[in-house]
Amino acid sequence: MSSKHPLITEGTHIIIDINQIDNYDILQFNDSISDILNMIISKFNLTVVGKVLHQFEPFGVTGVYVLSESHLSIHTFVEEKKVAMDLYTCKSFTETENLIAFLNEIFDPCKIEYKVISR
Repeated sequence: MSSKHPLITEGTHIIIDINQIDNYDILQFNDSISDILNMIISKFNLTVVGKVLHQFEPFGVTGVYVLSESHLSIHTFVEEKKVAMDLYTCKSFTETENLIAFLNEIFDPCKIEYKVISR
């Protein structure tokens, strides 16, 4: 038996892997990761209802922003010069290409691979 919540018609889940980041200094600490997440929130008009950022020692960050739309998460792998990011919205998100271009600006130069799943 499959049933959907009557108020949720479509969701968008974007799974993003960012590799070969030359400026890996920005991956190390909470402050820069928080700035990046806040820029995404602002640029794409998302609504934060909770935040958790964890600073690893000596460096590396895991962060989750709980959104009224669902969630935005990030995991940095400083030694590997990469980021794993996840955005899920419980509504249609039509800004995927703009989000990827924005992330390319922030982490340039880099290699970005992503997958969009409609849910």
